Amino acid sequence: MAETEKKQSFLLKSKSKKKIILACLAVVLIGGGGVYAYKTFMTPQSAQAAFLMETVKRGDISATVLASGTVQASKRTSLSFSDAEDAKDAISSIEVKIGDQVKAGQVLATMDDSVAKIQVTNAEANLLSAQARLEDAQKRKTAAEISSLQANVNQAKSELDMAKQSIDTQKAANDEAKAKANLETAQKTFSSQKALFEAGAISKTEYDSAQNSLDQAQRDYNTAVLSAGQTKGQSSTKVEQAQAAYQTALEALNDAHEGPDAATVLAAKASVEQAKAQLQQAQKALNAVTLKAPMDGVIVQLNGNVGEIPSNDFIIMDNSNSGDLEVLAEISQSDIGRVKEGLNVSFTTSSYPDQTFNGKVKLVYPEAKTNSGVTTYDVLLSVANKDSMLKIGMTMNVTIEIGTHQNVLLVPAQALQTRNGQDGVYVMAGNADGAAQTTEPAANEAQQQGKNREGAREGGRSGSGSRAGAGAGAGASEGRANMPYRFQPVKIGYFASDKVEITEGLKEGDRVVILMNTATSSSNQNSGRTGGMPGMGGFGGGGGFQGGGFGGGGVVQMRGR
Repeated sequence: MAETEKKQSFLLKSKSKKKIILACLAVVLIGGGGVYAYKTFMTPQSAQAAFLMETVKRGDISATVLASGTVQASKRTSLSFSDAEDAKDAISSIEVKIGDQVKAGQVLATMDDSVAKIQVTNAEANLLSAQARLEDAQKRKTAAEISSLQANVNQAKSELDMAKQSIDTQKAANDEAKAKANLETAQKTFSSQKALFEAGAISKTEYDSAQNSLDQAQRDYNTAVLSAGQTKGQSSTKVEQAQAAYQTALEALNDAHEGPDAATVLAAKASVEQAKAQLQQAQKALNAVTLKAPMDGVIVQLNGNVGEIPSNDFIIMDNSNSGDLEVLAEISQSDIGRVKEGLNVSFTTSSYPDQTFNGKVKLVYPEAKTNSGVTTYDVLLSVANKDSMLKIGMTMNVTIEIGTHQNVLLVPAQALQTRNGQDGVYVMAGNADGAAQTTEPAANEAQQQGKNREGAREGGRSGSGSRAGAGAGAGASEGRANMPYRFQPVKIGYFASDKVEITEGLKEGDRVVILMNTATSSSNQNSGRTGGMPGMGGFGGGGGFQGGGFGGGGVVQMRGR
């Protein structure tokens, strides 16, 4: 029994070994057959033979500068009660809230206006008074008023004449003369009586009586002299007063005949203008206690509450709800020379991937900004906010249209190649310059590319990324010696993401080749091509020509259809 089990075990092991051997042989045969089939049927020539042809045509192409920017309002203002300093009080009402859309002239907030109204009333009264004085100064006298003034002149003249012929003065003079005569008589009598008294001819009583009479006569004379002086002075004053009244009446009459006095009118006018200015200031202060919107817009900030003293930036509003907004973009130093005011601009944003917005370049700021060694310039762009879709702060993709070349030769961007630093395309050998030219260049290219293919294989086996990349880039063209196309150097002008302007090297009707099996490697290498077109520049900073430049090495991306 044990021997039988050993035999069965040996037979099972033998069968398993046979199965393993047969499986390995099958793998070897299949792999070898695949390699043989690949080498037999997929020769380098047949592998490279898949291509598309495009005809060189004329058309229009536009050059653009790409950038990004941020949406902002084109108008923004800060509102306060700064014009109402003399009547400043606490906020009495707030009529809006953040987010409200308002119209120009709409009331936003108010303060108590009692003080401001009193100031306006006083200013109005002052103006009325000044206007009345001006009206009086400018008014001409009527005939009746002139007659009245003439009568005043006549009366003043009469009073002057009477003052000059005063009776009181004459009477005072007569009284003085009479008192003087009486004094002289009393003096003679006293002298006589004195002599008689000394001679003993008269009594002491008689002598004393003569003395008293003399003293009284002296007093009377002194009084008469004083009274005459006073009367004369009063008369002189009356004459002067009468003379002044007469001159005043006469001047009033002359002024009435001549019309308004220029100096008086001018002074009255100045008073009126000053009163007007004071009224305007008072009205401004009254208006200032009512805060109104200076434009159509939306309220974005409210910095205060009812009952508080308002701050300087009490309400902030902008026109972010309008159809005319702005985008502030940064353009690189290499591209700013091509950006001019008035150029058309298109915008896209991730918020609305299917929408395109339009605008123009409004302003190119002259001052540069440098950040991390990169120099850029701010450019202000207008943008039409259709249907109020855009919001402040949105990031926009900006395309500035530099210019358009019309009716120029165009080829697909996928057709462009670079060989030894020279931009060019592959053209069909049947073009007008003849197929005979294609043999030698194509053979040389095939020889060089065969070497590159071998280098790519070695690089792949050794794991060297740089050698493998170089071999793969060149190996994509291996075997083109037997292909019906050749490399044609060209010069390029404007270019876009899908087409390129050819200025030299091709003509209308030429057929260019787009290689199908180089699309992947070309796509990988195209991402590093930022050298820029000859004469056009390349990418840099915040902007660059759409599609990149073709000044450096590598192969541009090509897509099959």
